[in-house]
Amino acid sequence: MESQPVERQAATDGKELHMTNKRTLEFFFLAALLGIGAPVATLIGVAHGEKQAVIAYPHTETARIPNVDYKDIVMGMPGDEEKGHALFQTNCVACHGPAADGQGPAATALKPAPRNFIDPQEKWTHGRNLPDIYHTISNGSPGTAMVGFSASLSVQDRWAIVHYLASLPGVKGQYLSMEEAIAAAWRPEKTP
Repeated sequence: MESQPVERQAATDGKELHMTNKRTLEFFFLAALLGIGAPVATLIGVAHGEKQAVIAYPHTETARIPNVDYKDIVMGMPGDEEKGHALFQTNCVACHGPAADGQGPAATALKPAPRNFIDPQEKWTHGRNLPDIYHTISNGSPGTAMVGFSASLSVQDRWAIVHYLASLPGVKGQYLSMEEAIAAAWRPEKTP
């Protein structure tokens, strides 16, 4: 009869060991789920956010209007710098700062830091040529917090921002000038 308590003790120890292993397994499963789940949820959220942005800010592309002559838009028209400055203050200061020096309120949390358009020594990933800047404004910059504005700003508005940025010390004189023939042949990329 004494063997019964020993068997119960062994069974109880086995259950405790099983419960400890089960808790450990649950902990690792939860850690893996959170470790993988958070990035996956973020990616899903970004994709959903982009869809919502397109709904909230429908395309106003002049590319959809036939027979548009983009030469004046690309070469710049009187008032483009002022218009671009106003658009920059509305859309870009959170990251790039009101002085376009990369010191916006959100800048401290961003890695890499936002572009400083005042510093001529600043290193550029995608180039300082005006079509390159336009492309970055339109499509964003992968690996950074810079998002594209093609869904929310028209072609004219994006080029106005480009012309404003071209007037700043970090860009002015640092790029190849736009030739009229190139400007006349330029067309925006087709948007979905």
